[in-house]
Amino acid sequence: MTAESDYPPYASLAETAEPGPLPARAVVVFAEETRLAKLRRLKPGFRHCFAYLALDQGWVGLDPLAHRLEIKGFPDWSRDADLAAHLRRLGQCALTVPVLEPPRRLAPPLPFSCVETIKRLVGLHSWRVRTPWELFHELRKICLDDVYNLFYISLR
Repeated sequence: MTAESDYPPYASLAETAEPGPLPARAVVVFAEETRLAKLRRLKPGFRHCFAYLALDQGWVGLDPLAHRLEIKGFPDWSRDADLAAHLRRLGQCALTVPVLEPPRRLAPPLPFSCVETIKRLVGLHSWRVRTPWELFHELRKICLDDVYNLFYISLR
């Protein structure tokens, strides 16, 4: 155990840690369920979104809820598994997208939401994207799943 004085008085992760490589891909899932009445006016099937990141040690799930951010590790899941295809077989709307290097400028200052969290997670900066439906259309442009690019072309 180290003494309290061994730590700097204040340091952000950016100052103390070497930046690691970005995860190669994320699976973004769009969901219908919401317990918040004000979200029921959003497009059915696109009222919430969350994501899984493929890491060397397995997968990490991030679910930005209205009252907290849930983060859960899944080390038993193979990094090479086609998680999006598995979730689609279970009836979920899921896209595999690359994790982009975000531009080195301030992200648009929008309120904390599931959409804003997923945008920052995958490296997307956009003022236009504010709802899960808009995020779906934006991510479809960079989607790594050919089946979704063909299947949802008629939704436009």
